[in-house]
Amino acid sequence: MQIIFKKIIDFILFGNVFVAICAFSLIYSTSIQLQLRDTIHYSTLVFFATLFIYNLQRVFYKKQIATNFQSVRRSWIAENQKPIKLLALTGFVGVCILFFFNDTRIIFYLSHLLLLSLFYFLPFIKLRKRAWLKLIILSSVWTIVTAVVPTLLAGLGLFEKKSFLHILTRFCFMIAICIPFDIRDLHVDKSEEISTLPILYGENKSRWLALVFMFIYIFLIILELYFEIVDEKIFIALLISALTNTVLVFMTNSKRSEYFYTAVLDGTMIVQGGLLMIAQML
Repeated sequence: MQIIFKKIIDFILFGNVFVAICAFSLIYSTSIQLQLRDTIHYSTLVFFATLFIYNLQRVFYKKQIATNFQSVRRSWIAENQKPIKLLALTGFVGVCILFFFNDTRIIFYLSHLLLLSLFYFLPFIKLRKRAWLKLIILSSVWTIVTAVVPTLLAGLGLFEKKSFLHILTRFCFMIAICIPFDIRDLHVDKSEEISTLPILYGENKSRWLALVFMFIYIFLIILELYFEIVDEKIFIALLISALTNTVLVFMTNSKRSEYFYTAVLDGTMIVQGGLLMIAQML
């Protein structure tokens, strides 16, 4: 029974189903904070798009794994290429279907992000091999998909106070989340000659940089309360989420389990959505 349960968990986590749920949850968080309506079709589209892009990326890991530092995640990827390809296909089909249920403007909003995401992991482009560029691309893509595009689809101006502050808040949150994953992959990236912040500056300085962005994030949600962009219940939910993230970021190091990062740290995006849902119901 334990073996079956572990296989299911590994499939959800390492097959990127979980991170797709995280993307869905962040859009839900944006819809609550900015009081947006009718985001379900877009959220579902992003769920399938995340499933497609992240698993397509795993296909390109295959030839490199044998010479790399072996982690639980990478071993699973090496042994489960057929499920990965099936998940990528499922994501692609889902995107094709959901496209017809969404505003046609998403072609303009998302097409360049699709290209950027492909360029990010294709081996002959090597965007992911430059430390700051990698961090900015990842954080920007997640911010645009989960905060900027929902704002635009709702007809809000990006430079309206509540929109701009929310987008800036999400960007800082994503940077603070992305840096720990570079800490996780320190040994693997070193073996592949990929430049990341932990390789350039060390684990400790990178962790403190992530914490700085978490503190900025907390300051920004305080500003959202001050400008009455969010009410007290939403603020408390966001603050609990932010403090939880801060503790987890502080706990990160290259020796932590894959499950700590993939399930617990990524899971804070789902926790944020859950806390906001509870706050909205109160």
